[in-house]
Amino acid sequence: MADRTKKMFADAIQQMAKHKLIKDIQVKELCEACNVERTTFYYHFKDKYDLVCWIFEQNFKEESKMSEVINSEEMIYRMCKRLLKQKDFFANALEDSSQNNLREYMLDFYIESERSILKDYLKVDELDEETDYEICQYSYGCMGHTLAWLQNINNLTVEKLAYYQYKFMPDILKKAFLNNRRDS
Repeated sequence: MADRTKKMFADAIQQMAKHKLIKDIQVKELCEACNVERTTFYYHFKDKYDLVCWIFEQNFKEESKMSEVINSEEMIYRMCKRLLKQKDFFANALEDSSQNNLREYMLDFYIESERSILKDYLKVDELDEETDYEICQYSYGCMGHTLAWLQNINNLTVEKLAYYQYKFMPDILKKAFLNNRRDS
């Protein structure tokens, strides 16, 4: 039931975002569109940005389930295709620089998951400064290029964007993801 309610809010905000900037959408409007009380929204989400991040996370989880290797070139390609299908929504969400925005969430999500997988792979409690800098540099670069792609600033195809994001992934990170592959 909880996921169905969350999906209802997700559908509503995606519809509204076709005609309105996410920063201008109010929780009150979402609740009216879903015919529920505000308490229902706040039971599931901290704010509208938490909802936007939940939408991204659901896409990532679905792709992860279908991937033998998390963040393989194939998974990155499929994730980019998902972003492309919802291009206007994600471009709208990523342009927003309000508190708790999607861009910050995605950066934190990727950097923390990359740190975690590298710590497991290297069997360390903390990463050295250079390795940590390298994964942050990679994540910021991917975020910038993805945003430029969604805003039509660059003319990369989905295939090229995924190819470059995988190609320029630090080798140590590729090894860690491969080491963490799911058994078929």
